[in-house]
Amino acid sequence: MNLVPRNQIFDFDSLFNDVFHGFGRPALRSGNSDSLAGMRVDVHETDSGYEIHADLPGVKKDDIEIVLQNDVLTVSASKKTQSEEKEKDKVIWRERSSGSISRSFSVSPGTTQDDIKANFADGVLTLSVLGVNAEKAAPKSNRIPIE
Repeated sequence: MNLVPRNQIFDFDSLFNDVFHGFGRPALRSGNSDSLAGMRVDVHETDSGYEIHADLPGVKKDDIEIVLQNDVLTVSASKKTQSEEKEKDKVIWRERSSGSISRSFSVSPGTTQDDIKANFADGVLTLSVLGVNAEKAAPKSNRIPIE
């Protein structure tokens, strides 16, 4: 049995898709894979502040770090793929990869760790950031626990 990758030169559908893949977001492309090559986020304004939804498929809760430092909220995630070597088997095609990504968001001056709640379920990280009075003093750095 021969396996031929789909993106051969005469596969015009694949050629067309590859040309426009990542159009408008070239800086987010990674070398081999798009697994973590652009943490996709939605930011919504609510009555009490903001809500951030970040897609992190395949990432474990323990591999996510959320840090508040100098009015900047940074979300970092890493994904590790275990490779298994077998004597008789060889990899024909690999699209799953390892990597890390981080995104930063400016928050209101005076935002503290207590003003931010984090929840991770089904590959989606949800951050709820309360609107804060600017007169409040913020500590230099705080880690945000994920529920």
